[in-house]
Amino acid sequence: MITTEQVISIGHITRTHGKRGEIQCLTTNEYWDNAEATFLILNIDNIFVPFRVLDWRGKGSDSLIFQLDRINDEQSAQQLIGCQAYMLASNLSEDDELLPTWQSLTGYRVLDTDQGELGTIIHVDETTINTLITLDNDQLLPLHEDFIINIDQENKLLTICLPFICTAQ
Repeated sequence: MITTEQVISIGHITRTHGKRGEIQCLTTNEYWDNAEATFLILNIDNIFVPFRVLDWRGKGSDSLIFQLDRINDEQSAQQLIGCQAYMLASNLSEDDELLPTWQSLTGYRVLDTDQGELGTIIHVDETTINTLITLDNDQLLPLHEDFIINIDQENKLLTICLPFICTAQ
């Protein structure tokens, strides 16, 4: 089973491309371009599902077109729209510096400067322009770099100050 710690988010599937089952991925970084990856990993119903990449090519500056094994028609490809796309961290190029991603915050405890500990991040949703985190108590919070006070990677602690609940500045 593939875990969150083993993958790196590269973007999300936005649409089908053509009639042969190709999919278009809107990318958030250039990790795939430099990697020797043979599998695209999609988050389907909160399970990381690997698909062997038969072919891929760039489209513009921020999109990739993938032809995946077992996805041979437009109908099969349609079911993948909206899925977060990942690659294995072990496939990163040696030249790529692993930058922290929102997805890497899964498992972090969230501490608000006014409210104290809010919970632990169990899911990060980047499928819309507004990134949201889901905490283990089912609370949804927006995630933006302006809200972050500190990221303690050693203790897996995210300290935030949300403008709608935080009065300390």
